Amino acid sequence: MHRLLVKWLGSDGEPAVLEALRAAHADDFTMITIDGQQLTVDDLFGALSGARNAAPGLGIEVDEVDEVTVAADAADLVVVHFREIHQHEGRTTRRRTTAVLRRTSQGIRWRHLHETAVAG
Repeated sequence: MHRLLVKWLGSDGEPAVLEALRAAHADDFTMITIDGQQLTVDDLFGALSGARNAAPGLGIEVDEVDEVTVAADAADLVVVHFREIHQHEGRTTRRRTTAVLRRTSQGIRWRHLHETAVAG
């Protein structure tokens, strides 16, 4: 997901990139941003649709790959958390992220995302 987001926001990605991002999210997806804003799937993709190449050179990585933690695992849902590093224009920010992923017959879909800024 991060690679697609970087490709869309950080380059002149093809519309298929945004379509692939959208397809990976449940219709009832919700998100809490690092500033506490609540977004629906329509809010998120409405904003993303106009953000192609808005952050040239953007980098996003999960820096503690061996520390991606499965907090809960049920028949149709998995809850994971991890730390992300975002790099853009010489600035680095970090966030702790919790994601609720839904298993469907079409594969995994993102159901909820909650990001919390990490100081330093």
